[in-house]
Parts: sequence; C-alpha cells; structure tokens
Amino acid sequence: MEMEQAEQLYRLMFTNMREALVILHLDVRNPDAPPQIIEMNPAAVKLCRCSSFNFQSCLVTDCFPYWFDEDRFKEQCHRLAAFGGSQELGEVAREDLFYRIRIFALTDNHIGMVISDCTRYREEEAEIADLSAKLEKEAATMERRVAERTAQLEEINEELDSFAFSVSHDLRAPIRAMQAFAEILLDDEQQTPAERNAYLVRIKTAAQGMDQLIQDLLAYSRVSRQEITLEPVSLEQVVRDAAQQLELAAGGKAYRLEISSDLPTVIGHPAVLVQVVLNLMTNGIKFVPKGVVPLLRIWTDESQEYCRLYVEDNGIGIAPQHQERIFKIFERLHSMESYPGTGVGLAIVRKAVQRLGGRIGLESNEGEGSRFWIELRRAE
Repeated sequence: MEMEQAEQLYRLMFTNMREALVILHLDVRNPDAPPQIIEMNPAAVKLCRCSSFNFQSCLVTDCFPYWFDEDRFKEQCHRLAAFGGSQELGEVAREDLFYRIRIFALTDNHIGMVISDCTRYREEEAEIADLSAKLEKEAATMERRVAERTAQLEEINEELDSFAFSVSHDLRAPIRAMQAFAEILLDDEQQTPAERNAYLVRIKTAAQGMDQLIQDLLAYSRVSRQEITLEPVSLEQVVRDAAQQLELAAGGKAYRLEISSDLPTVIGHPAVLVQVVLNLMTNGIKFVPKGVVPLLRIWTDESQEYCRLYVEDNGIGIAPQHQERIFKIFERLHSMESYPGTGVGLAIVRKAVQRLGGRIGLESNEGEGSRFWIELRRAE
C-alpha cells in the first residue's frame, strides 16, 4: 500500500471513529510545560468546551475543564513520553454521562488520548448489579423458606411420632380397660349389682378419657391449620372472656383470681388468645397441692414494641429440666391418678402463640408455683 493511500485511510479512520481521539504535544525540555492539543477528531470536538479552539495555545484543561488534575495529568504525560506505554486514567462523570480515558505514548514528545463513552456500560453494570442483588435477595428468601419448611417438616414428623406413640399407648389404654371390664361383666355371672355398677363406671371413665384426648387432638389440629387474621385485640377483654369460661371449666372448684387493671391492646386473634389464656388459667387451678386454694395473678409488662402477659399460679411448680418438655404434645409429668389430663393443653398454647407471631416462656421451680408469659407485638 502506498504511503499516500495509507495516510488517507488512517485519516478517514481518525475522523469517523466514535471514540474521541486527541493528539497532545509536549515540550520535553520543560517538564513544567502543560500538554497542548494539536489535533482532535470530530467526536472529541463535540466534547470540547473551549470557546475559541486554537491549536497553538489550546490546553487540555481548556478543552476539558475539570476533567483532570492539571499537575498530575502533566506528570503522567511526561512519564509516558519518556518511557513509553499507556495508562488508564479512570472514569469521568459529566452531565449524567460517563467517560473512560486512556493515554499512550506516540513519540518522545507526542501523547495520544482516547475518550470512550462508557455510560451504556455503566448502566448495564448497574442493571447487572441490581439483578444480582435481587437474585441474592431471592436466594436468601428461598433459603429462609427452605429452612422454615424444613423446620416445619421436622416438627410435623416429631408430632407424627408423638401421635403414633399416643395412639399405641394413650388411646389404646382406655380401649383395653373398657374391653377388660366388659369381658368381666360378660364372663362373671356371680357379680353383685354394686360390682357391676363399679365396672360400668370404670368403662364410662375410660370412654370419657378417650373422648377428651380425641377432642384435644382435634383442638391441636385446628389451631395448627385454621386461618388466622391478625388484628388489634384488647387483652382486657380477652382475660375477661377467659375468666368467664374458667368459671364453667372449674366445675364449682374454689379459686382466687387477681387481674391487673389497664391491660393493653396487642396484635393477635381474639378467639385464639382467649383459648391460650383459658388453657393457662385452667392449668393453674388444676396443678396445685391438696388443700391449697388455687391463686391466679394476671398482669402485663410492656416494652416499646412488645407486651408480655403473665399468668402466675401457686401450684406445684415445674423443675427447670422439664420446662421445655411440657410444651411438647402428649408430654405429661404426672400420672392420670395424680392430675388428670391428656398432655395436649400446653402444646396447643405454644402452637397458638407461634401462629400469632409471638413467643411463650416459663419461670418456675418445683414446689414454688409457675409463671407463664406470652410475648406479643403491641398495637400502635
């Protein structure tokens, strides 16, 4: 290719390139002399902010004001002219647009400068970063959901194991009792009316116990599956309703009830909260030593966001090593003869409080009574 044709082609490429191209001249004898612009392509001219472009005196800082640190840029250009190579100067933001700048040595006293519009790439990078953040958030959400579902499955499996144990023991025990007493009634014809009546009473008691266990299982299933809509609920009304139901559940048994005034409003579900408080109150009057009149005290303790409802009794208390166990389904610490029950009540209470988005705990020592607490979010 002839030199003249090559020069024409290079000139066409220089003129038509989308990147801004600038040629700088350096006075290598004077290190303090700033670089002067001697040539720019049309793309660079569009970016130029010099009011009167003059190749003899136009400086980079005149054409591109505030784009560069003048002393640092001068030092970088003289270093490249002396040693050769190229250097990336980073990005510059102007009028919501971003430009990437690179300078390189052409001769021992000429420097080339390329200014590329990288706005689109920055936008794409921002979109990619935003997409990555969304993906990370979704992945974290998915991971949390998987963990929650895994915990739920583990809890369900544990409950199924407990249910299988209950079916094989708690439910079969009254059935075996009814079958045994019925066989005695059928096989022994020498029984007195009093003996027959005693066996019938035992059969009836076993049937009632099985019926109660089935009802408690259904109640536990309902509280686990029912649709719960959270709303502001007055604890004062909840405790009042639970106290009215306690009178019927007590069956005439004497007890004392002390309720603090000015109970606050919390976020919950009225019917579910009444069931929770009633179960705790019922336990409080059931598990007391012989000869002791049950005493229940109810009050609240509030923080900025949460409210704790306390239900305290003067019962037999619970040893620390058993305090987690009692909240599991079918767990009983005492025999049916000592304190009747199915071992489902506190499991219902914990499941209900969890469905309300709250927490439940216990403070107790054996022989010193128990203090149950329920923590719920306060209503604004």
